[in-house]
Amino acid sequence: MHSAGPARLTQTKGKYEMKYGQQIDDWSALFLSETDEHFQNLETRVQQSIMAIEGAVSGLKNLKHPLQFQDRIQALFYGLGVSLPYSITGIVLLVLYFVLIRDGQLYRERQKILDQYQNAPAYRQIMEQGRIIEDRGVLYLQLEPLPKKGEVQIGKHYIYNSQGRHVLVPLGSQ
Repeated sequence: MHSAGPARLTQTKGKYEMKYGQQIDDWSALFLSETDEHFQNLETRVQQSIMAIEGAVSGLKNLKHPLQFQDRIQALFYGLGVSLPYSITGIVLLVLYFVLIRDGQLYRERQKILDQYQNAPAYRQIMEQGRIIEDRGVLYLQLEPLPKKGEVQIGKHYIYNSQGRHVLVPLGSQ
């Protein structure tokens, strides 16, 4: 701020006397002079702000491009062209997420079974080649007696041990 000199104080006293027809003391003239200076600074800042805002508004108006369509179908296709890629990407990501979640749960369940039953890997070939049938709601592994000639097929043949009176099912060699 500028300090109010004697000439400025005299000028302020003169303006006040011309406008209102009364004289004022030096302190009132000093106060009016300082207040006038503050308002001039404030007015300068407000004008600069208004100019900056007007510049920003005109810049935004220049960035805006109005679209006009000939009919509703053209507008619909434009809207689909803008939003459809994002929608498809979102749907694909959702489906992928749910598939991975489901497969992860299946994997954990199967891994739990393998961890729980240590002999499970030995049954692999019988699971791959065995034939399962259903009879009255009950599942059975169907096996046939070992033929007199030919090779033993895992998951298809069994061997009956008459001495121990039990059935041997080949699981393959280790």
